[in-house]
Amino acid sequence: MTSPAGRLRSLGQALGQVFLLALLLFPALASGQQPAVVADRDLVKKITIQHIGPPAASNEYILAHIRLREGEPFRQSVINDDIESLMGTNFFLSVDVVYEEDRGLGGKVVRYLLRGQPTVTEIRFDGNSGRKFRRSKLMRKMRSRVGDIFNGMALASDRRVIEKEYNKAGYHQAVVEMLPEHDTEQGQVVVTYRIEPGQRVKIDDIIFEKVTVGDYKELAFTQRQLRKVLKTRRHWWMSWLTGSGKLEEDQWDTDMEELKKFYQSHGYIDFRLVDKIETLNEKGNRMVIRLNIFEGHQYRVGNVTFEGNTVYTDAQILEGKRTFEYYVGPRLWPGEVFTPEDRQEDARAIKELYEMKGYLDADIRSEVTPNTGTGEIDIHYRITENESVNVEQIKIRGNTTTKDKVIRRELNIYPGETFNMVSVNLSKRRLEGTGLFEKVETEDEQIEELPSKRNLVIGVTEGRTGNIMMGFGYGSIMSLYAQIGYTQGNFDLFNPPFFTGGGQKFRLQVTAG
Repeated sequence: MTSPAGRLRSLGQALGQVFLLALLLFPALASGQQPAVVADRDLVKKITIQHIGPPAASNEYILAHIRLREGEPFRQSVINDDIESLMGTNFFLSVDVVYEEDRGLGGKVVRYLLRGQPTVTEIRFDGNSGRKFRRSKLMRKMRSRVGDIFNGMALASDRRVIEKEYNKAGYHQAVVEMLPEHDTEQGQVVVTYRIEPGQRVKIDDIIFEKVTVGDYKELAFTQRQLRKVLKTRRHWWMSWLTGSGKLEEDQWDTDMEELKKFYQSHGYIDFRLVDKIETLNEKGNRMVIRLNIFEGHQYRVGNVTFEGNTVYTDAQILEGKRTFEYYVGPRLWPGEVFTPEDRQEDARAIKELYEMKGYLDADIRSEVTPNTGTGEIDIHYRITENESVNVEQIKIRGNTTTKDKVIRRELNIYPGETFNMVSVNLSKRRLEGTGLFEKVETEDEQIEELPSKRNLVIGVTEGRTGNIMMGFGYGSIMSLYAQIGYTQGNFDLFNPPFFTGGGQKFRLQVTAG
């Protein structure tokens, strides 16, 4: 048994722990301070809203966007958040908050001063001339409308739209200014777009020049071959009909991307546009464009290596396989011209080789190592084969008219076989070729309890297979005659009353005269 002295010691230790915990949880008690009490003069007693000019929003809307409340302590941080929140609505040109102590109320009175965004009362155009730039056409291209709340970003966007319209017409030096005239008292604004179109410029020529370190300055392609890549063309006598011969910035950017793709598709991976020089004639209405381009090396494939492949040897992958319809395998052999597109296609082709043996989850990654000295690129494939799967069931969905057996007889794959995606794709094309379906889709469906098996799901959308035809004619034998005919590409004699779904062909034609 515990002695009285021992019990006292235990009780003292317990009380000491409780006291220590209280000091940690309530530091104010440890310092002898009393909890903070907000004085009445620091409380918000009243909130008022004052509109400068026409109201841009209702008081209820404004109160819903502020955190400050009557009866709560006044905090400058809350005021700052309220100003940011109200300005974020884009309804207000300015938001100010003033406050003062009201001895009668015994606290602070806070007043929100709001100047609303003005309303656009008129949109003017200064400098537009001709049918192509009449007011109605420009307004159709713009987002802003008379009656809208003034939105500087939207109006600036419309300014760029107007510039693009002039650019499309050949005025690629056109300058458009957006000039708002505010009436703060009435809360209104008149927006004027001042347009300086400049000269309408026609393209006389587009010349490609090679930038190189060495003495060899011949381009890999002729001027004509390179110009054919671009949709921006030189001006010629039929330009009034074709609309060619103008410099449109959007089209030009697209052309430069196409030029880069063209070079890369021929092995010039390092191609880049160095400079674009526009030279105008004395009148400023005709232009020659010079493009300084860096072609770089034409890269060819060096070594092609593989890692992680056990189903196929390196030689078997490079050799590929030829199916009934097409060749499956890589095309970038050592010595071939290297292109990024062929690299991606080869990775897909190697995956298709694995899918022919049921390795649907095979993962093919390629890494390239360029050698600028030799002009070769080595390709290394990392292959994760995973497991092969077989077909468990073939499920057909969406055939509301066509019978299952009509679809199944077109398939080149059956339950129990290796899930061969080449056979699946062949079956898909055969179903599309029947003309019975608007769309055919295939997918593999995983089976949790059978990881080595998958279901093949074939989804079809029924197409229109019935047609009625009528016509009239005149001949030397029958004189005037009439014809009416009916064809059904999905006929079934034994499926009344609609007689459809069997995939049979039926045609009936009646001629009277």
